[in-house]
Amino acid sequence: MTIQDLGALSELIAAIATVATLAYLAFQIRQNTKTVTASTELEAGKMWTEFLARTAHNPDMADIWDKGFANNEILTANEKRKFIWLISEYFSIVENHFRQRDLNFLSHETWLQHGATVAGMLLNPLVERWWVSGVTPFSESFRRAVNQVRSDLGEDVGWEYTPLSEL
Repeated sequence: MTIQDLGALSELIAAIATVATLAYLAFQIRQNTKTVTASTELEAGKMWTEFLARTAHNPDMADIWDKGFANNEILTANEKRKFIWLISEYFSIVENHFRQRDLNFLSHETWLQHGATVAGMLLNPLVERWWVSGVTPFSESFRRAVNQVRSDLGEDVGWEYTPLSEL
């Protein structure tokens, strides 16, 4: 075997090793993406659980939530403020989901179910006034996405608030 033959053999081995390395890296990236996606879905679930737990374990907040959706005109000024803060927190969670969906770390289905819920909440006159006022720090892309969901669903968003005490 000549030096040239050894050089050609070395180049072949190096090419095979390079292809094997790239295949391994592609596999690792795919695995990492699945892990990040699973972690994001889990964190999204935790965010909802924490929000629901805070509201459920605070009778005043649960009552304000129910009153705000049943007839927000009966809310006192203090209750109205608390209701808006709850809505703001809820929408912030949904915006986080929207961002994660845009990064392909959260399923489109997860975003759509919460997007539709937000669109339904906007049928509430107080929530609608709050949303239109623009006093919240939501991104323009999130606002457009929510407004698009509202437009797509129209008045028939398939969401109606029912107090848990009435189930």
